[in-house]
Amino acid sequence: MADITRLLVANRGEIARRVLRTAHDLGIETVAVFSEPDRDLPFVDEATYAVALGGTTSAESYLDVAKVLDAAHRTGADAVHPGYGFLSENPAFAEAVKAAGLVWVGPTASSMRAMALKVEAKRIAADAGVPLVPGAELGADATEDELLAAGDGVGYPLMVKASAGGGGKGMRVVRSTADLVEAVAGARREAASSFGDPTVFLERYLERSRHVEVQVFGDSHGSVVHLFERECSIQRRHQKVVEESPSPGAAPATLERMYAASVSLARAIGYVGAGTVEFLVAGDGSAQEFFFLEMNTRLQVEHPVTEMVTGLDLVEWQLRVAQGEPLPLSQADISRDGHAIEVRLYAEDPANGYLPSTGRLDAWDLDDSEGDWLRVDSGFDQGCVVSSHYDPMVAKVVARCGSRSETALSLAAYLRGLPVVGVVTNAASLAATLEHPAFLDGDTPTSFLDEHPEVLVPAVPDDVARLHLGVATAMALGRPGFRNVLGVPQTVRLRHRTSGAEAVAVGGSDWSRDGCDVWVLIDAVDTDVHAAQALVARDDLVRVGPVRLDPLDHEGGDGFAAFRAEVDGVRRTVFVRHATDDGVERVSVDADGWLTTVEVLPLESSTHHHASDAGPSTPVHGTVTHVAVAVGDAVEAGAALVVLEAMKMEHTIRADEAGVVEAVHVTVGQSVDAHTVVATLGPTP
Repeated sequence: MADITRLLVANRGEIARRVLRTAHDLGIETVAVFSEPDRDLPFVDEATYAVALGGTTSAESYLDVAKVLDAAHRTGADAVHPGYGFLSENPAFAEAVKAAGLVWVGPTASSMRAMALKVEAKRIAADAGVPLVPGAELGADATEDELLAAGDGVGYPLMVKASAGGGGKGMRVVRSTADLVEAVAGARREAASSFGDPTVFLERYLERSRHVEVQVFGDSHGSVVHLFERECSIQRRHQKVVEESPSPGAAPATLERMYAASVSLARAIGYVGAGTVEFLVAGDGSAQEFFFLEMNTRLQVEHPVTEMVTGLDLVEWQLRVAQGEPLPLSQADISRDGHAIEVRLYAEDPANGYLPSTGRLDAWDLDDSEGDWLRVDSGFDQGCVVSSHYDPMVAKVVARCGSRSETALSLAAYLRGLPVVGVVTNAASLAATLEHPAFLDGDTPTSFLDEHPEVLVPAVPDDVARLHLGVATAMALGRPGFRNVLGVPQTVRLRHRTSGAEAVAVGGSDWSRDGCDVWVLIDAVDTDVHAAQALVARDDLVRVGPVRLDPLDHEGGDGFAAFRAEVDGVRRTVFVRHATDDGVERVSVDADGWLTTVEVLPLESSTHHHASDAGPSTPVHGTVTHVAVAVGDAVEAGAALVVLEAMKMEHTIRADEAGVVEAVHVTVGQSVDAHTVVATLGPTP
């Protein structure tokens, strides 16, 4: 087979940049394809050539086979790498690439078909002697009674799972018959939207199990090896959040059996390229069991974990195998060293139902130049816009140290003070997870986040919170330093986050030669304050103390400047960013290992910026995928009204109280902004 000279990457963002990097290292020219929302992302300019696919949605761009192949033809590409997601596990696309005379960087179409549909893949695994979780198939025209009977047969709790695709899409945990019908309907909609196939099935949900996967690699000469395992048990919405290797919970004997089963399954389907066999692991020690889940016939999101512990470049392996070369190493020559942990940094709010966050990355400095222990893979640079059209993952941060605890604590320290401004991220939640005693003890079942909800809203130490709000108040009031005369008292109102929700702090100051005497009133949403004197009479003030800020000779490219902060007589260095971005004035304070960003508000008492008083409204920008009610319907409190898709996740807008639908303001397929009223409810007769 001829060498690859020009590679088209049929993907976007982080994984596109990842593949481009290795291709360039190998001297291969590259082609990027992009949708309109992605036009200004870094991967577009990092490729040798780039072709606009047009369109906004995945269906109009990255899922359009004809457009992708046309881009390959127009640029003279001789190979296609699909990355992960989109068309990466589509056998028809693989066949179309080969029919066009191009090299397909991936497994054969027959192997993909064998594993593409989870129902069929389970049959093949069963024939190979791999144990399966109890489950039931569902016909597309199954009646409600048939659904309920199938659920009773599997037993509760159970999981509704999409037969096609992965990544947590089209999955629901159901704990009682009352929720099964709606869960199946929602999973079918999400599966159809994400994969073009609404087929779902039921599977027993194993409480406190672990999700452990084995990385396999095959070549066209019949060789198959494994590259050890990754544990991916900590998940939100059934999508992985933390991945690591070695597994902290799988027993050595269990792992050896899983390695053998994975290699055997790969050989049975003539597997070529990178693939991952996923298992549920239940129990401990000699009584531990494992059950086949699925096989992903592509490169995994979490492949850097394996690369960090083995020192291998899996994309390079993919490209060499696609060119017909044998595997670079035999099983006996593959080893691993140290412990690696990857976290997925999402633009979302874990404390608020994982609500997606969109916007421009006004500050974004994920520096991975601290040494070989840290790696950051991201599809964004500072100034890029995180849109609502695609997955909310904005970066993967991977660390490797000598021990698991050292890796976890070092990565947590890096994450907590991550200088990201412009979107809400799960960085603090990830840091709290890595530092949690249960995590450090290796007690990491798939139910970890349900069992430890406190990590979703990590508490900022009181002294740190006071310092940050005091410095932010002082900065918003004019960056106080030495003054020869006393200043008049002033007030500022700041929107910040506390306990996972938005709150308002009113900060006041009295200027003096020592800086300004700052006091803060927290959770002051309904407080009408127009002068600092109005605060003095209150007995719920938090006095920060005299605050003086003197600039130091440092300013980073992300807009953070260093200051010598003297607070109540104690001096330290803090990093502060004070800027107006897109008309919004913000102050960010990075100190003591924590980052706080506040928004400067008008002094009026009304801080409501949601236009949702007229009825139930959308929490974020997105596309309406389902309208569950019509005019005249009587609904109970909590009833589903509209389903919104944003960042490839469904969000159900429900009735706040019982009533009658007087008007429906949205339609299926409509793109809506955040805080759009979806329906008007009147009183029940």
